[in-house]
Amino acid sequence: MISEEGVDVGLPSIALLRVRILYMRAFISFLAVLMSMMTGLTANADPVDAGNATVEIISERKSIAPGDRFLAALKLDIDEGWHVYWRNAGDAGIAPSINWNVTGDAQTGEFYWPAPHTIPLETLMNYGYEDQLVLPFEIIAPDNLQAGDMLVMAGKAEYQICLDICIWEDADIDLVLPVSDMPEASEENGRLIAAALEASPVDMTGQASTTLAGEDTLRLSIADDAFAATLEGADHVRFYPYEHEIEHFPEQNLRVGPNGGTLDLQLSSLTKIEPMPIEGIVVVDQKDGSRFAMKVAAQAGEILAGTDETSVKTTHKEGVSIAPVAGIGQILTWLGLAFAGGLILNLMPCVLPVLTIKANGLAHAAQKGESHLKSHGIGYLAGVLTCFIAIGIVLLVLRAAGEQAGLGFQLQYPPMVLGLALLMYLVGLNLLGVFEIGSSVMGVGSNLANKSGVAGAFFTGLLAAVVGAPCVGPLLAASLGAVVSQPAWVVLLFLIVMGAGLAAPFVLLSFVPGLAKAMPKPGMWMDIVKQVLAFPMFLTAIWLLWVFAGQKGVDSTIIVLTAAVAIGFVLWLVSRPNANKLVKVLGALLLIVSFVSPFVLTGGTSTSLQSASTSVTTKSGVEVKTGDWSPEYVEELRAAGTPIFVDFTARWCVTCQMNKRTSLHHDKVKEAFAEQGVVFLTADWTNRNEIIANELARHKRAGVPLYLYYPPEGDVQILPQILTAGLVVKTVTQ
Repeated sequence: MISEEGVDVGLPSIALLRVRILYMRAFISFLAVLMSMMTGLTANADPVDAGNATVEIISERKSIAPGDRFLAALKLDIDEGWHVYWRNAGDAGIAPSINWNVTGDAQTGEFYWPAPHTIPLETLMNYGYEDQLVLPFEIIAPDNLQAGDMLVMAGKAEYQICLDICIWEDADIDLVLPVSDMPEASEENGRLIAAALEASPVDMTGQASTTLAGEDTLRLSIADDAFAATLEGADHVRFYPYEHEIEHFPEQNLRVGPNGGTLDLQLSSLTKIEPMPIEGIVVVDQKDGSRFAMKVAAQAGEILAGTDETSVKTTHKEGVSIAPVAGIGQILTWLGLAFAGGLILNLMPCVLPVLTIKANGLAHAAQKGESHLKSHGIGYLAGVLTCFIAIGIVLLVLRAAGEQAGLGFQLQYPPMVLGLALLMYLVGLNLLGVFEIGSSVMGVGSNLANKSGVAGAFFTGLLAAVVGAPCVGPLLAASLGAVVSQPAWVVLLFLIVMGAGLAAPFVLLSFVPGLAKAMPKPGMWMDIVKQVLAFPMFLTAIWLLWVFAGQKGVDSTIIVLTAAVAIGFVLWLVSRPNANKLVKVLGALLLIVSFVSPFVLTGGTSTSLQSASTSVTTKSGVEVKTGDWSPEYVEELRAAGTPIFVDFTARWCVTCQMNKRTSLHHDKVKEAFAEQGVVFLTADWTNRNEIIANELARHKRAGVPLYLYYPPEGDVQILPQILTAGLVVKTVTQ
């Protein structure tokens, strides 16, 4: 026999070549088995703990035949509370994937995606899975495998997984399957893969079309017998697009008919406004807990007959209502409440010390002419609005990151509370005349609030807004809770108007000539007033330090007090008339060390404020059962028919503390709790707590206080933000 190169090979050489090939195959199989033994690879390889999910590849086969077509799956057991994403993650997120490094010449198909669930996070809408995800895909084994061979596949699974933060995780995955003449099935894995396939969308046998309705609404009309049959018992219907042609967050209104249904979808701002093809899946959650999912491929056209006769407004199954953009009337109502709420903030105890300094500054400005007074008012307004806009931007950033936050978020960070406390202390020392702005570097910044110029007015407005924003007044509770789920421009407009309400009284004084003339003339009284104003600043510093003590504990508070003494000593030292340049330079260094050291030394984990007590005894001897709030504890108590009163509170919330002293700690209230068997639970939001933040959002609140009463039977009741003992007693006894 002649080879391609013209060499006479001969039959014995061909036989020898075949033997060598057989030996080579046997050697490869031996290497595969050896690899399996060394790395622990089997058809059921051990799961890999990737951090927040356990990852493995499972196969419906224990062994395969040459050329076998079978299903495997990427299986993720997800830690409680975490979630991963569908093929289209929605507004944010990345779906799981596998990057194969070794395939053994096998071919792999695409994932079969089970129907996802919505994961609403304020104004973001994501699509994904919790608890467990099984993603089946097809494998076609090579034809040239022989019995005794091993199919070895290896790669890396990658996915984004989220709780209140999102992280990227990966895991090295392996699949090793022995080759035999007859394949062998894996019953357990087969059941898991079959269940995932059953949860995947079926093919559409009917028709679907899209048409425009208004400026940005795309109507998706679906006429399909299987889809129509599921709508009678539907609890929730939603369309999940494969791409991003539509806004994912808005509610999808549904109209149904005998042949199917029509969904209203809001076109994305990046999508051209026109009837357009769209693909995705429609998912129907039934009242009995079952689900139906169907693939949809719609072309531009008319609404299909028998799909839009009855209007049904859908909501998310998770119980979080969708917030489409409110109408102009609702927005104007919110803005009116925002302005009134800002006005009321001027009466809050946390704001009054700063406002007294502002009043003193206005009195100085009034003596320098009308233009100077107006500049003073504009500077104060600019400071207030700058702070509220900054708060709004941070709220929106946190919301975009999937976190819940309210107006008091700035006081949930101990370093912020510590900085404000020291700042109030420095301002108080300056007002007393311990140090003045001059050549001394220590005075820089600390006398801003007492300056009569525009800079001082701006800083005073900034300070008033920082300490005043957490004091959400009674007019703002429900409206702010609704506004935070609106588009960004509505949130910012609401906060700007709220800031305008806070600044309005002093702006009015600055721009109305008659009011300015009524201000007293300058004199010795101004120096006395200036020194008197130091003491409200010290009281504010004490209040902030009390908040800080609850966050970080007594030891950290002692460190801060020691630093405050050191700061006072240094300022006194460098302000003495005979202090030379060396003393001032050393004083500047000591001041920096004294100011920075408490931030460094008190870092670390915040102290929990939740009480571990189980009962409180009143003066009359009756016991009130108490405890720490948690959703699980509430479920347990409700299942037992126990009435519950929940106090969502924070140490920095002035209204909360007032209600405790006037109502919740009143003996009549405690006795009523004891008589009715009410369990009093406390949800303390002084430190950041995502679970509490989510519960506040669920009740459409953006801050504390929030008071909930769960009667033995019936729905939860929300009490007003301003309580009286009589109101609480009446609520739990009626």
